[in-house]
Amino acid sequence: MTNRGDFLQVCRLGIWAIAWSMICLSAWAQQIPAPESQKAKIVWKVQVPSDTPADAKLYIAGNQECFGPWQPDVFELQRLSDGLYQASAQMEIGTRIEYKITRGSWSTVEKGSGGSEIRNRTLIVTAPQTVEIQVANWAIPKPLPASTASGDLRWIDFDSQLLGSKRRITVWLPPQYRADLQSHFPVVYLLDGQNVFDNQRAAFGIEWRADETANELAQRPDPKPLILVAIDNSKDRFDEYTPVADVISGNTVGGRADAYLQFVANELKPWVDKQYRTDRSPESTAIVGSSLGGLFVLNALHKRPDVFARGAAMSPSLFWGNAHALDVFSKPLEPGPTNSKQRLWIDMGTLEGKSLQGQTQAIEQAKELTTLIQQQHSQRFDVGFLIDQDAKHNETAWAKRLPTALEFLFPTPVPTPDP
Repeated sequence: MTNRGDFLQVCRLGIWAIAWSMICLSAWAQQIPAPESQKAKIVWKVQVPSDTPADAKLYIAGNQECFGPWQPDVFELQRLSDGLYQASAQMEIGTRIEYKITRGSWSTVEKGSGGSEIRNRTLIVTAPQTVEIQVANWAIPKPLPASTASGDLRWIDFDSQLLGSKRRITVWLPPQYRADLQSHFPVVYLLDGQNVFDNQRAAFGIEWRADETANELAQRPDPKPLILVAIDNSKDRFDEYTPVADVISGNTVGGRADAYLQFVANELKPWVDKQYRTDRSPESTAIVGSSLGGLFVLNALHKRPDVFARGAAMSPSLFWGNAHALDVFSKPLEPGPTNSKQRLWIDMGTLEGKSLQGQTQAIEQAKELTTLIQQQHSQRFDVGFLIDQDAKHNETAWAKRLPTALEFLFPTPVPTPDP
């Protein structure tokens, strides 16, 4: 008969053996690589129409990170032979891909028979596969509109060490800059810079008329001359303008706004201040943006009041990151670095959003943000707010509201002479 002590000893040994086995199994499992079946290789073979230029480059523009996303000249296909191109990518199983074929721009995107518009091509990744595509037609490129840029403009390809890439910067100088050599001038930094001066460079052929607006302010009886610094966006716009990540078309994007803010505040602004006669004070430094750019403006005024005491968030994308901006401004903020308040302009059109529900949400969130700031942060901010009736989410609307926004940001005559 087994005594009680022997029985307990056997139990202990059994438990120890089981535990040791689990440890060994866990260690063994950690050495096993993740199963490759989680991803699948997708191969695209694209046949183009016979009138495609022999030296044409083809791209896939779509909702995946490797496609830009939705950049017409990022994901290039390889030319195999006359009329046949190919590319491949590893995609997560279950991913829904939406895309179109382009020749490097949206003005040369693929079309249907007879030149008709076509829906986005779609593909749900279930296994490795080859997708064969026959492009029926290409969009006929429209001639570039006439340039609408005006005034004293300077173009700079700024080599950013922080971003590791070059960015096109356009500087507009007021008429007083050459006439009044003793004054330093306030500066307005504008995001999505290719859209603010020139129809020829604007993404949708419509510009903000920022140069015309600034010239009108400078020529008034109570002149307000400003230096404008427009910063072109890049294929990383979603990432660089947003402070937190969000999921768009099944892909997690965004969250690098703080790094981009470092570029603007710590690298670009010091260079501008060195090259031009600027008033370097926060009270004379503004930043203006729309949509995701408006979201960036809110982040800039929140995080860097020592640099930006003026900002216009036009049609800000307040839905982003589960309304992250509303959450930020619902909490206590540190006081600004000076006794003077920051001036923040917020606006929204009544026809922004793809549906009536979306339009209503945009208006309500803009009102909520304004109320939060006015009630909880009135010691730090003066807020200007406008609901623009029948205004859509586009450059035409922002061009219309820009004069009012700049008047609010700079309510007193400038420039400030040197002491």
